[in-house]
Order: sequence, then structure tokens, then C-alpha cells
Amino acid sequence: MKVEEQYVEPVSKLMNDYVNGRPAIRSYFSYDPQMQSFDERLKNLQGHSVDRGKLAGIMRNYMERNGLSEAAQQNLRDFEKGAPVVVTGQQAGLLTGPLYTVHKAISVIILAKQASEQLNTKVVPVFWIAGEDHDLAEISHLYREVNGRVDKLNIPYAEYGKHSASTAELNKPKIAIFLEEYFRSLPETEHSREIHHLAFGLLEQSVSFTDFFAALLHYFFEDEGLLYIDAADKEFRKYEAPYFMKLIERSGEIAQTVTAAEQALVQDGYSAVIGAEENAANLFITVKGERLLLERENQEFIANNGAIRYTKQQLLDIAQQNPEFLSNNVVTRPLMQEMVFPVLAFVGGPGEISYWAALKDAFKLMDMELPVIMPRLSLTLVNRKTQSLLEQYKLDFTAVVNERRIPVMRNELMESIREQEAEALIEGLQEQVEEAYEKINQQFSSISKGLTPVVEKNLQLHIKQFTFLKNKLQDEVMLQNSIEFGHLSSIENELLPNGGFQERIYSPFIYMNQYGTGLVKDLLALPLNYDKNHKIIYF
Repeated sequence: MKVEEQYVEPVSKLMNDYVNGRPAIRSYFSYDPQMQSFDERLKNLQGHSVDRGKLAGIMRNYMERNGLSEAAQQNLRDFEKGAPVVVTGQQAGLLTGPLYTVHKAISVIILAKQASEQLNTKVVPVFWIAGEDHDLAEISHLYREVNGRVDKLNIPYAEYGKHSASTAELNKPKIAIFLEEYFRSLPETEHSREIHHLAFGLLEQSVSFTDFFAALLHYFFEDEGLLYIDAADKEFRKYEAPYFMKLIERSGEIAQTVTAAEQALVQDGYSAVIGAEENAANLFITVKGERLLLERENQEFIANNGAIRYTKQQLLDIAQQNPEFLSNNVVTRPLMQEMVFPVLAFVGGPGEISYWAALKDAFKLMDMELPVIMPRLSLTLVNRKTQSLLEQYKLDFTAVVNERRIPVMRNELMESIREQEAEALIEGLQEQVEEAYEKINQQFSSISKGLTPVVEKNLQLHIKQFTFLKNKLQDEVMLQNSIEFGHLSSIENELLPNGGFQERIYSPFIYMNQYGTGLVKDLLALPLNYDKNHKIIYF
């Protein structure tokens, strides 16, 4: 493997300003996104109220289902002795979801190691699995390349209703059918059998989406000792009970501060990505297996358009006695994370950092401060076939991603091979027909104005046929030059699928099929600088 680095300007204004140190956005955060911020943050964590023994025991019990590596046990011991954590998180996507999930885990592992060296104290990496999330549509699909296009394979999820990823019991026979289709769509390689065996073996031993996801996290990162916990784990929820009570007590104030922060962000030229509202409770409650969003109405908490109602005391009783029924949203999850863990730094993607920008005052309200918010590492994997095509067409990553040269080259190729003489004949004939119909229309309308629509409709039928002829001619020309068009599509589908980075589209299994099951371990072994540059990995 070989690593190159290129700066790619973020799509969102907020992220662009954040990574480039613009004061307008930095005022919404407590620390600059730099490792130099860690020393001050570590000092401010000294009084954190975490029960390290109890929390380590909860994580240990959860992780033991997949087996505890020596590295994980050591990280748990270090946590118990006082180590702060670097945290990231993600929903429980099938086959981990897009590559950026793996990139997040790689990011916290690398950042924890570098922070440990800088601070001369152990820092441990933690992955927060958002198993409480019930948006199963977002995790029940996979992308693959089919016939030169990026295709989305949707896996049915309606049968799970509004169950969360941790409570929805997998319909394994149905999911297996779709996974078989997915693996059949991948090219046959020397690694195909092994990755198929891996995926189906872990599926068989899993009950929920979260189980499947956690098993893959363990497989990829056990040697690094990555700690992970399901946000919906019952024992973890019990630990969070007093914190849920705090969030309920201050829910009105939290909603006001976040709404005000978003309004300020909009005034400063940024987007209000949360869409905060002052009547929000920023919590969910599970009723009869369905996860429902809570809102505040007068002195009550309501769900399901008011069909379900709780007094504040009733909700506080639920938090104390049955905290497993409560869960967080994008506003309260960061608050809960900070109350639970001594977070040195949080690692997030562009969307998450946009959420965090509205939370500084909410953290102050709860007598906390935002941790250091670090953008995750962004990687693109380039296989040998794509490398060869890039060389053939004298392209590189910058030309494809930054300069968007492929559409230009496709248009240039199309112009160079057009059958202009044949197109001119069709266009000339169309002009003659249109002129003739103009005369017909004049003649017909002199007889009756009601005949004009008939003439126009008849003309459109002819124009439709001329268009059909031109399209068929173009299709034939493209077919005769399909190799070149196919090459350009292949490059684009690899480096810029659907117009964005591959890490937002493809599962790691596509690249494991080409490289082998050691892909993630070998990525971790690379000398990756933790900075704002995009990493291009050639293998």
C-alpha cells in the first residue's frame, strides 16, 4: 500500500470554515480541532464524575459476547485507572455500512495513540454504537456497481416497524437472500469465498442489526483493543438513569439554547441542520416496541401527536425505574456521552460536527464544556485496475475529484465521435417538416381555430420520431466506443460514485473482495497523518 495526501475542500461552508480556522465558526466550539488543545482539555477533565469501575464492567460484559482480546482488556484496565477516552460513533449499518464507519474507528484508534504520546498518559478509543436508532431505512441497504452504474440494493425493513437497530430481531433468511445477491454482484476473486464465509458466519450468530455490526467491529479491531458499547444496552441504560433525569429536568432550557444557537448560526451564514424547536424534549420513549419522539406541551411530555402523555414526574419515574425505555436524539446524545465518559475528544464527520456547532450553550447549561471536536480521517481506496486506467488517461486523484475532469472528458469524447453528417440530415428534415406544418397550421386555422391543437399535436408526433432517431444514432455511436466510455465510468464509479467520496457509498467488503480480509489491519499500519488532508490509498 502507498499513501498520498491531497486537500479537498469540504462541501459544506461550516466544515470548510471549521477545518480552516475561520473565527466565525470557531466561536461555537470550546476548543480548536488540533492536538494542541488536548493538554488543556485533559486538565478540565480531572473532576469528571465517571464511575470507572462500574462503566468498565458494563463495557466488558457487553464486549465479552464477541470475545475480549488482550488489547481490549488492557484498554479497559487503563480506563479504570484513569485514562480519558477518544469517542466516535455510528448507526449499526449492514456490513458496517459505508466505509466511513471503518474510517471513524481507524481515526479514534490513531488519535488515541498520538494523544497518549503527546500527553504522556494513556488515552483509549471508544466506539459508541447508536443501537437505539430506529431509522432502519438508513442502514438496510448496500451499494454495488452493476453494468457500469452505481446501484443501490435495498433490503426490506418494513416488517421491523419502529423497532430500534438493537431490538429489531433480524429476519436472517430474508437478509441472507439479499446478501447473496450482493456478493454475486462482486467480481469473483481469490478472496470472495473468505469474505462470504466471514459475513454469513457473523450473521448467523447475530440476533439484531447491532449484534451483526458489533461482531464486525470486533473482527476488524480486536488487535487494537477498540472499546465499544451499544447505546441501547440495558445495563448501560441503567448507568445513564440519573443523567436521563437531568435531561428531563432541563429539557425546556436545552431546547431554548439549541434553538437560539441555530438561529445565530443561520445569521452567520450557516445551515440549521438540527431544525431545533423550543417545544422539543430531545428524547425518545419506547412504547410497545415502537420508538416515539417526545415533545413538550405545557407541563406535559407528549408523543404520537398527543395520543401518549406523561407528566414530568411520570417521565422522571420512568428514567429512574425503566431507563431502557428512554433514548437520546442528536441533541441529547452528545450531552449524555459527555456525562457518561471523560471525553478528551470526539471524532465526527461533517454532518455530526454541524450538529455539535449548536450545542456549546447546552453543554454550559449542564455545567460541562464541549470536548475537542476532531474531524474524522477521510480516505479513498484505489485498486490496481483504477490505477491503470488513471495512468492510461493521464489522470490523477486531483483531476477526478477536485477538478471533476471525467464529465468534461466524456463530453469531449462524445463530440469527437458524433456522426455530425447524419445528425445534420435529421435536423434538416425536422426543420423542413416544421416549416411545412407552419403553412398547414395557417391554412387550417383560417378554416377553424379549433384545428390548431390538432395540427400542433400531429407535429409533436413527428418531432418525437426525429428525437428517437437522433437518440438511436447516439446510442449506436456510444456502443461502438463503449470501451472508452466504460473506462471513464469505471474511474468515476470508483473515486466519485454518485458525485461523492466512495467512503460515503461502498461497504468495506467491496475492497476486501479485491484486497483480502487483512485490509483494515493494513490500513491501520499505514503512516497516516492526523490532519485535514484526504488520504489516497493505492493497493
